Order: sequence, then structure tokens, then C-alpha cells
Amino acid sequence: MNNKRVLIVDDEVDFLTLIKKRIESWGYRVITASCGEDALEALDNTSPRVIVLDYMMPDINGIELLRKIRETNKKIPAIMFTAQPTMKAMEESKELNIVAFIPKESSMVDTEKSLKMALELIFLNP
Repeated sequence: MNNKRVLIVDDEVDFLTLIKKRIESWGYRVITASCGEDALEALDNTSPRVIVLDYMMPDINGIELLRKIRETNKKIPAIMFTAQPTMKAMEESKELNIVAFIPKESSMVDTEKSLKMALELIFLNP
């Protein structure tokens, strides 16, 4: 399980807690961060295999955070969550080679299926 580390970054504590428990139930080790600064620190200290980012956060949005991450880590797979999907967000996500773009407002079942499928693809194709 050590190589199945996932970093989740989201400023909504309830969502972060829920998604952490869900991903852990699939057998992954989950590291969480509630802001961009904590995410960068966790990335350096824990070496996750994949990062799951919220698009909208108060200190730095997910796209800006991923751009910072890409300065030093061009290969880490990323999955983007958002409560408000827009065409601009999806276009920016493609530029940064995001594996999946998952709307938060879809049903939890759809969100879970999409996230699980994206994580399985990432870990099956290192």
C-alpha cells in the first residue's frame, strides 16, 4: 500500500474528510491538505503517486497550484475536482495534462465511479 499514496487538496473540510475515507476504503493511503501551501509541503514530504485537487480554493486555485507543482514535478498524475465546472476550467486542465476532471456536484455515486476509475488507471499504468 505504500506505493498507493494519494494527496487530496480541498478547502472544504467535510468534503475532504468524506473523500479521504472513501479513497482509503479502496486500499489507498491518503494524505490531505486544506490549502496550497500545505499541499506543496505534503508533496515534498510524502511523495504521493497522484494528486487530487479542488479547482476553487481561497488561497490559490487548483490550476495555479498545479502550475507550481509542474515547475518541479512534471509527471505526477492529477485529478481535478470542482463544484462549478466551466469551459475555462476544463481548457486549463487539459493544458496541464490532468487525468480526469470531476464535477463535485454530480451525484456521489458518479463522483466515486469517476474517481475510482481515474485512480485505477493511474496505478495500473505507472
